[in-house]
Amino acid sequence: MPQADDETSGTAPPAGRRAGLVRPSLSPLDLAVHFWRARWLMISVFVPIFVIGLALAMLLPRSYTSTSRLLVSLGDEYVYRPSVGQGSAASLVSPEIEALVQSEISLLTSPVVAKAALEKVTLKKAYPALARSCKPEMCERMGIAAVAEDLKAGGAPKNLVIVAQFEHKDAAISAEMLNAIVDAYLKYRADVFTDNRTDSFREQRERFERDLAAEDEAIRTYLLENNLTNLAAESETLRQLYQTASSELLNTQSKLRQSEAQLSNYRRQLESITPEQDLFVDDSSQQTLSALKLEREEKLSRYREDSRVIQELDKRIAQSEAFLESREGPGGIVRRGPNPLYQQVEAAIATLRSEVQALRSQETELKSQIAAFEVRQRRIVELEPNLQEMQRSREVAERAVRAFAEREVEERARNELTQHSVNNIRLLEPATVPVKGSSLKMPAAILALLFAGFTALVAGLMRTFTRAGFATAGSVERTLGLPVLATIQKY
Repeated sequence: MPQADDETSGTAPPAGRRAGLVRPSLSPLDLAVHFWRARWLMISVFVPIFVIGLALAMLLPRSYTSTSRLLVSLGDEYVYRPSVGQGSAASLVSPEIEALVQSEISLLTSPVVAKAALEKVTLKKAYPALARSCKPEMCERMGIAAVAEDLKAGGAPKNLVIVAQFEHKDAAISAEMLNAIVDAYLKYRADVFTDNRTDSFREQRERFERDLAAEDEAIRTYLLENNLTNLAAESETLRQLYQTASSELLNTQSKLRQSEAQLSNYRRQLESITPEQDLFVDDSSQQTLSALKLEREEKLSRYREDSRVIQELDKRIAQSEAFLESREGPGGIVRRGPNPLYQQVEAAIATLRSEVQALRSQETELKSQIAAFEVRQRRIVELEPNLQEMQRSREVAERAVRAFAEREVEERARNELTQHSVNNIRLLEPATVPVKGSSLKMPAAILALLFAGFTALVAGLMRTFTRAGFATAGSVERTLGLPVLATIQKY
């Protein structure tokens, strides 16, 4: 108890002034009392804020979310193909599933895709309010930002399915926009993954085709200048002609030597043959001798051999034979003329002489042809290196044309497949018009309730900590350290 002489004893006001200089020590019960005493203030703060928030929540529009699903797999665009060499030498890139899906999601949510989708649907149809209020130079960027804000895309871990969602207050526009986005994404990724080496291959092929045409023209000019048609064929023809001419030359020389030998033989025979011979001799001596012999033979049939008649005939036959043997030539009239054998040999000599002359001319001609063939062959041998060099250049250009043409066809086919999205993107579920919509009215109302309650609580706390005095006797005791003997209720 305070003493009688203490300046604060005896009256309550000094204690009140003293208490006003000290911050009251409050307990939960004290706070509850203060809140109860400030209930009308807190209600007056809570009700307007909650009513306003609830009204705003009721004004929120209903939105519709359309959904589309795409399956991602490893396609040709993730296969490395070298620029030169065979396509079979390609090596495969194996990214992680998450990285692969994330890369496709990045393409799907790209501003380029949003721009293409807006160009298809039009900003006026998708966001009419934005189209009316935006500046012309800002409409495109604002529309892309609105599409990016309403578009959501994602996938589950280690799952190759991408789920794309688009939210809009119009259900039909939501599905249309999402389908337009998916179409734009497929076209955009086809453009991204399309290998532009097709044009390079075409340019290289055309360049080598020009080189090939130039080489062909150079070969034609070279052949015309040197009076050639086909070097290989002409060389083979010359070889065959040379062999034929050589064989004919050997045959002609053999015939010539044979004809010359026959000509020499006939000339030697001609020297031993007289140019003329007896053609007709009018001589009866031989006929007389023959008649005597016939007569003797006839007489022997009647006479003996030692008869006088036979002996007389023998004597006459002996005289006739002696006469014929004693003559140097035929007796009687003799006619002489050319010897047919001499003439025959002479004609054979003339024939052989013509044949020898013809064979010699043929030999000379064949030697001349063989010499011309040899000169032509030497000329072809001299021309062959330059022509072979040009032909090698032509073959190189032709192989290059064929190689680049094959690669151009392969790349064009691969690009067409990529453009049709047949490699690694499959549209599992296109967007359809959603039946049920979603709204933020309930979350907004709950948020308005929480905000109004928090504001009212803050108002009550401010009232509690700014008000002078003690709410309870316990607060006085804790704050001043003095016991409270009694409390008086104010009426």
